[in-house]
Amino acid sequence: MSDGRAVKLAATMALLLLGSSMLAFPDERPDPLLLLRKSFSPSIAYTCKVVVTAWRSPKGETALLREWRLPGGRYRIEYLAPKNLRGTVITSDGKRRWRIVNGRAVWDLAVDELTPERLDLLSQNYRLEVVKPATVLNRKAWLVEITPKLKGKPKHLLWLDAEHGIVLKGELLGSDKNPIAFMTVTELKFLKPNEVDQKMFAPPKKLVTNKVASFPLTKEEAAKRWAVSLPDKLPFGFRLERIEEAALTQKRPTLHAIYTDGLIRVSLFVLPTGQDFPVTVSRLPVVRWKQKGRTFLLVGNLDRSLLERLRRSFE
Repeated sequence: MSDGRAVKLAATMALLLLGSSMLAFPDERPDPLLLLRKSFSPSIAYTCKVVVTAWRSPKGETALLREWRLPGGRYRIEYLAPKNLRGTVITSDGKRRWRIVNGRAVWDLAVDELTPERLDLLSQNYRLEVVKPATVLNRKAWLVEITPKLKGKPKHLLWLDAEHGIVLKGELLGSDKNPIAFMTVTELKFLKPNEVDQKMFAPPKKLVTNKVASFPLTKEEAAKRWAVSLPDKLPFGFRLERIEEAALTQKRPTLHAIYTDGLIRVSLFVLPTGQDFPVTVSRLPVVRWKQKGRTFLLVGNLDRSLLERLRRSFE
């Protein structure tokens, strides 16, 4: 075979191999917002095991969860480990979310699905990019980077299932590029909705009313009842999403205002004079201050310097 024919044959083989690889794993990158919408509202039923690790201490903390998710916003999350979290269940019937500890419902943060309005807000505050294809659990996935336009917010890396948008793996990186949290799905099984016991997603039977009761407030009602002015907008792209009054103790309620930038939520809690916060907020950064005889707590997954600057909006 002449050198010329050998070169042509090699080139042909290379094109065939490249073509076959592209057919097997085409790099037609999808719209990241569409993928995210799928991930928040899956159109299929499935169950999975998830390992979550958070580095809020030098050693880090790891939890093992079992999840069931059905179309229509129904889901159930059970903590299998560590031992102190066994018996904790988070469930939703598609209308309301509940946190259940040892069979009894306790107050939980209100969580909404990703709405078109929040998607618009997210795209205003973050750069979204489908970086590259990947393979996770033998399934085709896309790595989506969600990078904040402002320093001080964490960066999200999500490996989303190409077909259904399921989050198969995720990483959360602080503004200093150090890891904050990591999650990965270790088992994934698709289900038929009629094979799943619908009672798994029903509201809990044992309701401790004075510990879980909450009701929405308008800005005007919050100002009248709590003498607090809640702005519609905060710096760094945050918008007021919801105000509620939650009865966390038998005697005194707590004001709770939720702000979001489309991805991160920041919670403002206002407590009556002499009352300490009756539940564990989280291990997220917290800024506390007293004003007009009340205690204020601002909680969010932001650098403390940003929380301090947000605080000024309420003083």
